[in-house]
Amino acid sequence: IRQQASVISAFKRYNSSSSAADVEPVSTDASEQSTVSQAVAAATESGGARGFGMEEGEGRRPNSRPPMDVQPTNSIYIGNLLFEATPQDLEREFSAYGEIVSSKVAQDARGLSKGFGYIEFKDIESARNAIEQRNQTIFEGRRLIVNYMAKTRSVVKPKNPPSKTLFIGNLAFEMTDADLNKLFRDIANVIDVRVAIDRRTGQPRGFAHADFTDVESAVKAAEMLDGKEVYNRALRLDYSLSSTRQGAGAGRGDRAPRDRAPRESSF
Repeated sequence: IRQQASVISAFKRYNSSSSAADVEPVSTDASEQSTVSQAVAAATESGGARGFGMEEGEGRRPNSRPPMDVQPTNSIYIGNLLFEATPQDLEREFSAYGEIVSSKVAQDARGLSKGFGYIEFKDIESARNAIEQRNQTIFEGRRLIVNYMAKTRSVVKPKNPPSKTLFIGNLAFEMTDADLNKLFRDIANVIDVRVAIDRRTGQPRGFAHADFTDVESAVKAAEMLDGKEVYNRALRLDYSLSSTRQGAGAGRGDRAPRDRAPRESSF
């Protein structure tokens, strides 16, 4: 017990200061010093140092996974992306390895990046080159995880319950304010439509939110927009999990705070 207490005490002194000048001399014999060193090394390697008061950092982290042994295909998975990365960024980085058919950055229900994306090449050889050249390389300060995209079962994701805020995804990046005005021209009770803007580039992120005076109007709008295509892209519709308005008929200055919401521009 005395030896264990001595190890913990020495470990706390080891981690309590960032400079040697602040650490008081510790008197230990050779065997105790060896035990302390082993404890420090084991805790650091296993992440167990948090048990001694070292807390893991908080905040949104990119969703990444180690490369898997999957069947070669012409589509690749790109993990550990910067949250601000866009499909255009991916195409600029990977176009050197072959002709790109499509690209996508995965988003959550709020339209925020999940930190990973996909690229579909015209052929498998291009995908293989991209993996060989870019896996574990640095992009925008992050080490990428690049591998073939694993095939998964087709699962229909349930939509959120109806709310006064409608999410409109898969918008073409070349869409203008005039296009949006035309899209909502025949839809009633619209308070505001906000297009998400990339903080870094100032360019649209490919989705928007529309606020309505009541839930019924949002439901009718979803029915009217269902199946519509703009610039040959089918709109993806859902209801926002959190309402940005408090009460019907709120004005533009009455928005409630939104957790981690991307910067958006109204039109």
